[in-house]
Amino acid sequence: MHTSAHPSRRRLAIVGALAATLVAGAVGLAAPQPASAATADGWLRVGHLSPDTKGVDVELSSLAGGTKVFELDDVTYGQVSPYTEVPAGTYVLSMRAADAPDSTPVISTDVTVQGGNASTVVAYGKNAGLKTAAFTDDLQQPGDGKSKLRLVQAATTAKKVDVSTSTGTTIASDAAFGTATKYATVDAGEWDLDLSGGGQTGTADVDLAGNTVSTLFVLDDSKGDLTVVPVTDAAATASTPTGGVQTGGGGTAADRPATEAVHAAVRAVRALFH
Repeated sequence: MHTSAHPSRRRLAIVGALAATLVAGAVGLAAPQPASAATADGWLRVGHLSPDTKGVDVELSSLAGGTKVFELDDVTYGQVSPYTEVPAGTYVLSMRAADAPDSTPVISTDVTVQGGNASTVVAYGKNAGLKTAAFTDDLQQPGDGKSKLRLVQAATTAKKVDVSTSTGTTIASDAAFGTATKYATVDAGEWDLDLSGGGQTGTADVDLAGNTVSTLFVLDDSKGDLTVVPVTDAAATASTPTGGVQTGGGGTAADRPATEAVHAAVRAVRALFH
């Protein structure tokens, strides 16, 4: 989907929340397909990983001329946006306090989008020392019966985090704050994860569907312990929206078979907080 010169505001679809029992396979999202030389588009998504930063409105504007490319409303801790297809180039990503369009950004950074590639940009850390990081996403799917995953360590209570399965298989060792691990290919299925670091511990149950790519975001839970927010980055679906790009939020939502799964996941997340 190409963003028009006058994009309408759209509310962020929740694909992450502070709950260790969230299931990554609940939302089926397919990988953006490689851009042709003619389009030279890339894909970008944004995550809010700062525990003491309130909801923000996110704006992506072109570096030259300041043309607004897309906006996200009231993004809160633990939320990761769907991918948005944008032309390759350098942009300014700004985050402001929600519903305060004229306020000084809590953070602003330059973001470079490369044609045919997908990236995740996150704001992380405590509000007083808010930082951003950009990670290149590898959405090449691993095949039936397998799942590919990586870890993004954004828990402020631990400088380094270890994640292993309940059977002792190591998923990540000494994952440093503000970094992403390399992708690993594992068997698809249900995984019980144990987390530790900085004197804190946590557990998480994730269900990794076959032929999917996922990112496990390590965050602080409400008690100061560790939790995992699993987000499905890429998964096979029956069809793609107009334009040939299947992403969580791009394209025409009515055309995507994953739409109802997204809505169901949103309802499940909201239920956790009521």
